[in-house]
Amino acid sequence: MLEITSSSNNKCKYVKSLSQKKSRQKYGEYTIEGIKSVSDALNSEREITALYVSDSFFENENFKYPKDISLYKVQDDVFMKMCDTKAPQGILAVVKIEDETDFTPNTEKSYIYCDCINDPGNLGTIIRTADAAGFDGVLLSDGCVDLYSPKTVRSSMGSFFNMRVVTGVSYEKLSEYKNSGFQLIGGALGDNTIDYRSADMKKPTIIIVGNEANGISEDVQKICQCVKIPILGKAESLNAGVAAAILMYELVRQRS
Repeated sequence: MLEITSSSNNKCKYVKSLSQKKSRQKYGEYTIEGIKSVSDALNSEREITALYVSDSFFENENFKYPKDISLYKVQDDVFMKMCDTKAPQGILAVVKIEDETDFTPNTEKSYIYCDCINDPGNLGTIIRTADAAGFDGVLLSDGCVDLYSPKTVRSSMGSFFNMRVVTGVSYEKLSEYKNSGFQLIGGALGDNTIDYRSADMKKPTIIIVGNEANGISEDVQKICQCVKIPILGKAESLNAGVAAAILMYELVRQRS
């Protein structure tokens, strides 16, 4: 175990740099914070390259540290500067970004496709809900918010490490999935829109949820069955994460 007592330490600077997307892309690593997130990561198959704990955490918490991962004990005030959260719990980990390029969906499983979701909180919520609903993967278009944003990871509440998330799924790939036997069901108002409860989700299905401001892109709308969730009050629309949850659990209801 090594000790860090200054924010000018290179390890400290490196961890702090990973709060920026360009650094995550450059080094192929990201950070996670908090006891639950770190524990979930340790219990998963993700590759953790380093653990950082504050002096207070190391002294007071009964935490089992893996022997094969580099451990750094950091002075409390320095640790605070390394974190993205305002009230850190005293532990963070550096994790390798996984390569998800060889993905082929299975028509016996269920997926949700995020078309340019740009709020990390919404993306984290969708990942968490997909996990809860027993989905087998979350697919992200090229225009989605960075999957490894600290807020995305936190919002997923640990489901980040349970759910397979595939990035860079293009419109062309989505078309291929349709041709391979999936029906695409998207929450949008189009020429062929039906009530979401009328859609037959017992078939192989990929649910699609669109951008918070602009909805599902026109190209994607053309190849999917558009469905609507009735709004009975005066609200103009539903939050993207809420809409995704309703559609995913409708699929669960129909298949129960």
